[in-house]
Amino acid sequence: MERKITIKDVEKAMNEAYEQNKENRDGAVDPRLAADADADSFGIAVVLTDGRTLSVGATKTLSPLGKSARLPLSVELLSQYTPEELTKKSGSCCAEKSACSAKPKIAFGAHSVRAVSAVAPQGDRDGKYQVLLDRILGLTDGEPVFNDELYKLLSEEASAMKMADVLADAGYTLYDDAEQSLDVYARLMSLQLTAEQLAVMGATIAADGRNPRSGVYAFDGSVAANVVGLMASRKLGKHGRRAWMMRTGLPATASFGGTVLAVIPGFGAVAAFSPRLCDNGVSIRAARAVAQFAAALGLNVYSSARVAVE
Repeated sequence: MERKITIKDVEKAMNEAYEQNKENRDGAVDPRLAADADADSFGIAVVLTDGRTLSVGATKTLSPLGKSARLPLSVELLSQYTPEELTKKSGSCCAEKSACSAKPKIAFGAHSVRAVSAVAPQGDRDGKYQVLLDRILGLTDGEPVFNDELYKLLSEEASAMKMADVLADAGYTLYDDAEQSLDVYARLMSLQLTAEQLAVMGATIAADGRNPRSGVYAFDGSVAANVVGLMASRKLGKHGRRAWMMRTGLPATASFGGTVLAVIPGFGAVAAFSPRLCDNGVSIRAARAVAQFAAALGLNVYSSARVAVE
């Protein structure tokens, strides 16, 4: 089943989501970014799979990828490994829970550090980082800007927490040197993109790997559904995985920089930016705007109808 809407419908929903949230001043900027961020910045960008782009507000303001770095990381891993191989490397299985050993929750993204460690090449910090940077370049348009000060802060944070030892003590199997994997992950989180660039990244995934700006395939489209599935399996701050997906039906990712990106296969992506975060590190305005935009258009990956924009 296909349901058709117009580009004017999309623009109306975007503008309404912006107007409904632009006066919201709830939340606070992440302390690591407070010196440079404009707390009142707010914007929404929509990129369709055919490249049509709509935006309102501060959609060209740079913001760090943070944990949204897991998105290009997932694309790279699923390009190097089958879903079954990746499941085993993640320490999970498809058997009963009793067959799986639970791991404690650890700050600084233990699962993401392990994911970085699995990316080839192993034993080559700069080579691994370049592979992931190239993946980001293929997924979006324009080169990300590296935030050196943030990178230093994140590196110091990991060092102070003795993350390499913590991961080992907690039983996290890494596939490369722990210090190198932590360093590459800190570099990825320190890369800055705009909301519009993030929306291009999401639209590339929504278009089965075809970048809507360049027309070039950034990855094999056969893994796009797996990438979206991984997005849907992860939490979005205080909402939790189940609550967010039940309420919105939107596979999404968020950064401590204030961006929220949702991917709707076959339609495109919407990214919103606002630096004010809730206690769990998700932008309040951005999350609400993305959810309201999608609800207004009936965009939901669990819906029986695909939405086409005329």
